[in-house]
Amino acid sequence: MSVQQAVDALREVGRTARVYCCMPDVEGITPLALLDPERTRVVETDEPFTRREGIFRLNEIGLSPLDHDCLYGDGVFEGILIYHGQVFTLREHMERLAQSLERTRIELPVSLPELTWRVMETIHAVGLEPNANAYIRLVVSRGIGDLGINPAKCIGATIYCIVSSIKLYPREAYERGIKLGLTKTIRRPDQSTIDPTVKSLNYLNNVMALMEGTAGTDLMESLMLNRQGFVAEATVDNIFVINRADGWESDASRVRIHTPSGAYCLNGITRATIMELAEAMGYTVVEDPHLMPIEMVGPDREVFMTGTGAGVMPITHVHGVAVGEGKPGPITRTLVDAYRERMANPEHGLAANADREATMRYMGA
Repeated sequence: MSVQQAVDALREVGRTARVYCCMPDVEGITPLALLDPERTRVVETDEPFTRREGIFRLNEIGLSPLDHDCLYGDGVFEGILIYHGQVFTLREHMERLAQSLERTRIELPVSLPELTWRVMETIHAVGLEPNANAYIRLVVSRGIGDLGINPAKCIGATIYCIVSSIKLYPREAYERGIKLGLTKTIRRPDQSTIDPTVKSLNYLNNVMALMEGTAGTDLMESLMLNRQGFVAEATVDNIFVINRADGWESDASRVRIHTPSGAYCLNGITRATIMELAEAMGYTVVEDPHLMPIEMVGPDREVFMTGTGAGVMPITHVHGVAVGEGKPGPITRTLVDAYRERMANPEHGLAANADREATMRYMGA
């Protein structure tokens, strides 16, 4: 992507996006826009300070430079898809956010259903068309603190939620597939460092891995290995490898689908959905802790990656070596279709125009 293309993309985001922001009211620290009583409101919490919230355009609000999101990447997030007017797997994303908050010991100042309603209010403020697609980035950070790393110096969480468009991959990429690079030196850390099961804001390792694995190419993604050299995930997506044995065309049990162990990859919601759909089709799904990169290429193989933004993306080459025939395989295409059907099913999400009562009911409140 050229610099001008990046600028144009940002301008489009700025034109359409809205952001919900919620943080403590601290004199001299809290952004002035959040103190405007005409545009914001006080949040009732048990905290020993006033907390305010509001919905803004992107250029109207910002984070404090003292927020530990900015200083240390100390926070968690969720990326959530709006597909054809439905917030897909919203409940699952909110529940995973709660799990990440628990693991990082960040306290949410409101209940999970109440936070879900704030997300829905932000969607409403964007004014999406009835069958629109969009993307939600929900972030909860440790909050405002001093320049030290000690979380005890932070007084309360900062929450912000951006609702905008997202274009990770061009439409034609799903028809022809994409190629993966291979990151050789930067590895996916395990639970002894940054727990891969926590969707944290600390993505520098992934950024550096992407830069290494795609250097000097036009590739858009790269494969990451764990410390032992086994396949972990791509830099922002989960990985699946399909092994087709003789007779697979008429016998689904002849198909084995491997995905790296959940111990050293993000336990993606799209990943879980694909595992469920594949098993329903009669395929054997294996969480493989010893998957080697060489096992991803060659004949009778298919590879794809999954993620909220990417959906199900076929992979045709890994580090310059063809997967199968070097084009999206038939089982991958079947899973792509099944996933799209799941996204369109109203049983697996919440309508983007849902009111407060419907949102609370959806969240079991």
